[in-house]
This record gives sequence, C-alpha cells and structure tokens, in this order.
Amino acid sequence: MVDSSQRFGSFAPSLAQRLVLALIRIPPLYRGSLRPFWVRVLNALRGGPVDVTSTFGRFRVHPTTNLVDSALLIHPCYNQAEITFLRDGLHEGGTFVDIGANIGLYSVALGNSLRASGRVVSIEPNPICVERLRANLRFNDLPTDGVFPVAAGDSPGRGHLIVDHDDLAIARTVRDATGGDFEIRTLTAILDQAGVNEIASLKIDVEGFEMAALGPFFQNAPRTRWPRRICIEHLGEKSDVMAMLAEAGYQLVRNTRNNALLTLG
Repeated sequence: MVDSSQRFGSFAPSLAQRLVLALIRIPPLYRGSLRPFWVRVLNALRGGPVDVTSTFGRFRVHPTTNLVDSALLIHPCYNQAEITFLRDGLHEGGTFVDIGANIGLYSVALGNSLRASGRVVSIEPNPICVERLRANLRFNDLPTDGVFPVAAGDSPGRGHLIVDHDDLAIARTVRDATGGDFEIRTLTAILDQAGVNEIASLKIDVEGFEMAALGPFFQNAPRTRWPRRICIEHLGEKSDVMAMLAEAGYQLVRNTRNNALLTLG
C-alpha cells in the first residue's frame, strides 16, 4: 500500500480532527461503545489513515478497518494495564513474543521499552496487517526482522483468514488444504528460527486458534522456555487453553476488560 512507505506525519490529523480528538479523549467519551460513532465522525472530516502518537509510540492507523486502529486513535492509553503487566516482566536482554500482532500495538510498546536490550518476535499472518505492522515498527525506529508473516498452529501447513464484520481485528485462521494464503508453522519452529530459547512475556490474540498455537508448545517445550507472563484474550476459565495453562502452573493475576493476565508460579 502506498501510505505505508510515506514518512510518519504525512497523515497527521486535520485541524477539525484534532479538535474532535481533543474532545473525545476525555473520559468517558472514548468508551468502546462510543468508538464506532466517533470513527464515523472523524472519517467524515477526512477519510483514510491517520498518524497518531500514543502513550506507547507512533502508529499509522486505519480506523474504519480495524478495531485496534480505532481504539488507538481515540484512546491514547488503550490496553495500558496489559502492556504495563507485560513490560514489568521484561528484563535486560529479554524477549517478548506477540502472537496475533495485528498492526503492532504490543510489539511497538514492548519494543520501545526494550530497545536494543532485548527482542520482539511478532507473529501475524494477515498480509494487510503485516505491512502495517512493519510500517509502525519503522516509525518507531524498531527492527522489522522479528516479524514472521505466518500463523502459529499445531502442525505445519497452509491457511486463510475469515474476517468477521469487515474488521481486521476479528480474523480467524482456518486450515486450507488447497494452498491457502499464508504458512502455518508451530510456535517452536518459529522460535527456533528466531533463536529464542527463553520468553519473558507473551501476548496471544488469535480468535479461537489459541489451543492450536500453544498446545503443542507446552506439551513439548522445556519449562525453561515457557513465558513467565502471559496476556491472553478472555476464553473462560473452563476453556481448554485456560485449563492447560492452570495445569502448567500459571496463576491468574488480574482480569482486564478484554484479557486475562497470568504469571508462571
């Protein structure tokens, strides 16, 4: 896409957009239930991408196409609790793994915290999101060699995405025996290629593909390779994934609105 190659600031908010943003960033006007309305207002003032500086870094967002983009535009501290939790688990030289990286909210935020002292591995199969992810990393002077344009699954193969409600943040991976649009690899294989043997913090948001991504890893990887902290989208305490993590020794620290925050006991 043409806009990914243009320097940050090329799509700065217009004056009218800045005035609206100043208003709607006052709590509780940035609540999730109100965001679709505000996105329509902002898009009516000027359509297309918007360059925004949030608490966590610089992002080029496409608010009409992605829930994460619209949240970043309207709420500059979006997912603050989750990012702080994961960041507090990092140490010098540590590694953060982002499964379902989308446009890079977590990858950029944790990358800006680690800088040259650690590594970020970003796993994202959607080609549109991969391009935007790489662009957002570049806007923050962060390396892009940790981006893996694949899906993490239980066995090698190919897949495609089913996007619900025309929202790139709600995209489900489906195996495709006829070829598919992207590669599916095991998490172990991805980490081996990245040269990662120890994970400080991990975030996963893959719309129902969590067990496929994590199951074989926890069955086969040594405990020393398990992440010390995990942020995972709410699946319910009785879900197979949460039961597996509890059996592995993970303890729930906190539930946020969208995610469960776990530490390895």
